[in-house]
Amino acid sequence: MTGGSSRIISGRYPRVGTSPIADAIRARRGARGLTPLDGALLHVPPVAGGWNSLLGAIRTQGNLPGNVRELMILRVAAINHAAFEWIHHEHVGRDCGLNTAQLYVIRDTVTPLPPSTGILSELQTSALLFADASTREVKVNKAITESLTKNLEIWARGKDPSNVEERVEDLLVEAAAIVGTYNMVSRFLVSLDVAGMSDNEVPWPLERKEHFVTISSSPDCTHTIHAVTLITSPTSPWIVFANSLLTDLSMWGYLIPYLISDSYNILIHSQRGHGLSTLPSTEATTIPSLASDIANLLKQLNIPTPIHTVVGVSQGGAAAMSFGRTYHNLTRSVVICDTAAKTPAGNKEAWAGRIGMVYGGDMSQRAEYASKVGMLKLAEATVPRWFPSPSKCANNESQRVERARWLAKMVENTPVEGFVAGAGALSDYDLSHSEQPGNSLFLSPVGRVLLVAGSLDGNGKVGSGLKHLSEEWNAERCRGTSLKPLEYVEIEGSGHLPMIDETEQFAEVLVAFLKAL
Repeated sequence: MTGGSSRIISGRYPRVGTSPIADAIRARRGARGLTPLDGALLHVPPVAGGWNSLLGAIRTQGNLPGNVRELMILRVAAINHAAFEWIHHEHVGRDCGLNTAQLYVIRDTVTPLPPSTGILSELQTSALLFADASTREVKVNKAITESLTKNLEIWARGKDPSNVEERVEDLLVEAAAIVGTYNMVSRFLVSLDVAGMSDNEVPWPLERKEHFVTISSSPDCTHTIHAVTLITSPTSPWIVFANSLLTDLSMWGYLIPYLISDSYNILIHSQRGHGLSTLPSTEATTIPSLASDIANLLKQLNIPTPIHTVVGVSQGGAAAMSFGRTYHNLTRSVVICDTAAKTPAGNKEAWAGRIGMVYGGDMSQRAEYASKVGMLKLAEATVPRWFPSPSKCANNESQRVERARWLAKMVENTPVEGFVAGAGALSDYDLSHSEQPGNSLFLSPVGRVLLVAGSLDGNGKVGSGLKHLSEEWNAERCRGTSLKPLEYVEIEGSGHLPMIDETEQFAEVLVAFLKAL
């Protein structure tokens, strides 16, 4: 017997030779012996016997590739919060060929499907979509079933071109049986607290830790930053990400698996006033204060410096730029996306208008209006601007429209005060000049700088601005120094958040930059 005990029922573990059903289960389990799941089932021996036969057939007598079978089982476990199920199948999945990045995608139930391409095969992706839909919705969308069927046919034909149509039907039935069976397993495990694990978080396939870091601006003014660290290896280089205004740390979900594949350690955080991060009670939010928060996170989380890079977009891009200017000794490089070195002309009025939109209606109920109505209106106005046509996220016929809907919900759920504070910071900043000696942006000795913009962002104006900035910056940076020139890259077909609507392109650019450091 392995594992702990249920807090609801006792386990039944008949001695060897006293129960043919228990002995048959032992024969299937091998050296592991009876598990807490078996101990629960053996309260009703005929059910335990039938269960043993069914699970034995599902696990060992099917024809689907093992990595596809285990992918579906693990997705069910992740959705249903069945930690026991995940723990007992992750190592099987790895033995069948699933790697850490693939397991991360399977475990991540927050980032909407489908995932970006290149991490999972087409067959694995269609199986993941099928398992997810069957578990969450029961009735599977016809397009999802057709996609799985098509990819099963390609796989089956590659194995043996004979009787393909019949064999594909068999494989589809097997896939549905796997998902249905392991939904049964997970519900049994969780409902009866098998092994005492019903309250346990489903593990992640790498060391993932959640942090709430208190930062003191002054003795009587503190705020808390919500952060998550993902550690592939204690010796791997670190990458820090800074989110945009109106999003939170989850916005990096599509990009993270690419970096896990290359064994980087990752720190994501929600900037102050966003997600679960709070605002200081008396200190105004500024772009330099957001950079200071990153420096404090590195210190308090004991992350070795210099880190490999800080990557930020929009408000986070301005924060990354400020970090490279002021804390250049803490990082080897910065990646600055879809932002500017100072508030563009007219933006102060634009931000004031957006704040007014949020606080519209009856001023005596402005807080309630802002949270229940205003932020929804802001989401409706913002997301189409972030993903203008022909962005894939703007196309209602594309599956990537789910990404736009996800971002809209993220905007809607942003704390009103956090939005207003961030909008205030963006409406009045200038990082290109500094009154403090040795704090010049253009003369910062940070090793490498990459500027990135989506080609569609602001009808191309954001990219033009960043390209001009790179030329202006390089004119100062490369004068009489050995520093490498800034690089500017445009992500074709992307709007304001290229790491979301063109993740594959963005990942290729970022990974190439990181490997050249």
